[in-house]
Amino acid sequence: MSETLTQPETAAATQHPTIDGNLDPVPRMDPAGRPLKKYVFIQNDPFYLPKVLDKYLREYADSTVGINIQSVAQGKRTIVQTAMDLLNMYGPWYFQWKFRNYIWKKLQAKVVNDIMGSTRRCHSVRAVAKKYGVPVHDMPDVNAEPFLDMLRENEVDFIVSISGTQLYKRKLREQTPWGIVNCHGALLPHYRGLMPSFWTLANNETEGGVSVHYVDKKLDNGPIVIQRRYRVHPHDTLEDVMARSKDLAAEAIIETVRAVEAGNPALIPNPIENMSHFSMPTKQDVQRFKAAGHKFF
Repeated sequence: MSETLTQPETAAATQHPTIDGNLDPVPRMDPAGRPLKKYVFIQNDPFYLPKVLDKYLREYADSTVGINIQSVAQGKRTIVQTAMDLLNMYGPWYFQWKFRNYIWKKLQAKVVNDIMGSTRRCHSVRAVAKKYGVPVHDMPDVNAEPFLDMLRENEVDFIVSISGTQLYKRKLREQTPWGIVNCHGALLPHYRGLMPSFWTLANNETEGGVSVHYVDKKLDNGPIVIQRRYRVHPHDTLEDVMARSKDLAAEAIIETVRAVEAGNPALIPNPIENMSHFSMPTKQDVQRFKAAGHKFF
């Protein structure tokens, strides 16, 4: 296993005033001098994330020891509860369009990637992992002891969470020397929480973005390593914004890994006093979204 956290913790905290008591333990930020052994947490989304994972693994497959694919359920909801909430929020027209496309993507993944064994075009994140020969470890709780044991056995130095849906507890953070980073689809500290692309449009923002930040005790709270912005146009739909966000996410994640491996990344503050937090939209929020002239697709 990599060295224990001693002097690099103190040096990192002294060098970066953006680090506070919530980043506990403080990850190592000294130059690794070698490719870190990386692990990926990613949501089981068939629409945009296969492309994001493909871009990441094209650069880092040889130093990524595994992938955990997490449920698309939002927060503590089950998949069924999430689906019902989305139906209630979106309304039947967009929901049925999204659901049909979801089923079609799943069918393509099953036939093309699973049955035929082709990875020329990947329709799932699992297929992308297979394409690059990176093992997938199925475990519903990444904080469970058997999963932590597996990470220790593989000497994982650094974890990248791509739209992850679980909370990463102290024991997991503590045994990951160079820390855990998470990619969030908003310009933190604004739009913490769920569905940032929706809220970016609902609030008539003229720009959106992605932030890759260290994971600490609080949700979407750690210091930011890389932040990238994109313009929002009046004609943009929710699908447009989500696609642009995920395109930028792939680039930001790769930049983050480079910065962490190079050592002493220049961190961006993510101050809690400036934060805004949003949860699942209500019907009234959707009405406001539409009244501003926005569409889902």
